[in-house]
Amino acid sequence: MLARRLGFFLLASLSIAASSFAGTVRIGVLSLFHPTELTVGPASQSVLVLEVAHRRIAVREGSDARLRVADGRVECRSGEFVLIGSMVRGEIQPGGPAAFTLSVPGRISREYQGSLEVSVRDGVLVPVVVMDLELAVASAVAAESSPGAPPEALKAQAVATRSYYFAAHRHTAFGFCDATHCQFLREPPGATSPAMIAAASTRGMVLTYRGKIVPALFSASCGGRTRSLRDAGMAPQGYPYYSVACEYCLHHAPRWKTTLSLENDVDIQSGPGTEAWRLRIDRKLGWSAIPGNHYQLNAQGDALIIQGSGQGHGVGLCQLGSAGMAAEGKAFQDILNYYFPNTSLADAADAESSP
Repeated sequence: MLARRLGFFLLASLSIAASSFAGTVRIGVLSLFHPTELTVGPASQSVLVLEVAHRRIAVREGSDARLRVADGRVECRSGEFVLIGSMVRGEIQPGGPAAFTLSVPGRISREYQGSLEVSVRDGVLVPVVVMDLELAVASAVAAESSPGAPPEALKAQAVATRSYYFAAHRHTAFGFCDATHCQFLREPPGATSPAMIAAASTRGMVLTYRGKIVPALFSASCGGRTRSLRDAGMAPQGYPYYSVACEYCLHHAPRWKTTLSLENDVDIQSGPGTEAWRLRIDRKLGWSAIPGNHYQLNAQGDALIIQGSGQGHGVGLCQLGSAGMAAEGKAFQDILNYYFPNTSLADAADAESSP
């Protein structure tokens, strides 16, 4: 389970994106690869229809289409057909499984369910999958949770994930990405998978604070106490994210030790202990340099000794602590009440219309 990174997230309770209200969410995928070429094809027993500038190509099972950047536009090539336009849209023909495979040649291939949009921005292809919101919740729960996490912990994660999708909107061309900047998203889990069951069991449920949906944050393990926004060096807007003790994580969180050279221009004068400082160090020296925000600093000569525990920013839901509470018999409602004090569970439709 990788640590979630808080980054410079605008933590105000934002208005719900129209796509989420309609039951879908727009997710930018594979952006970490900065693709200039993609291949796309239908899942078995399906036909993928690609539309470019009002012209269509039908891609059948066993075939694919190649998309590449061409003079700032998207070139779509399938067999003898070549179309060029500002955007390629793809949908599975009705009657077949609504699944397609999208690949960065030689790098990665993933299957998605929904529709596809591909445009060009800054010289690279920008693929966006428009998918069912609840399917996105299940997919993110499967990607973000540890194998073997108890069912009630997965339900708590599902509510947090759904709340985040409803309350936040972090990109301009799409709502969210599939990386740690937003929430991990991989291939959809199976219909009987624990993640899918957790999403279905909590369908439509979100966390609210003063009538507004909370963009619920979470991290792998807090190290023994979660952090408020002020603790993380950020001004609270909307929900303040209270600091709470986490006994299970205190005794079971992974412990780590890092030695940094002060010759690497490590600035210990401005902001140690904040998420911004940790991210600055991690961007410079590698994402494992300071795994979590629960640590102590000790300068020894030209070295900086950092000892800590936990993984991630430590704000909001602690996934390790949540699993511990679930193993002790706590329900997902208890877990959410503990890590998000003064919040309420509500149906997303009702919360959206709240003042």
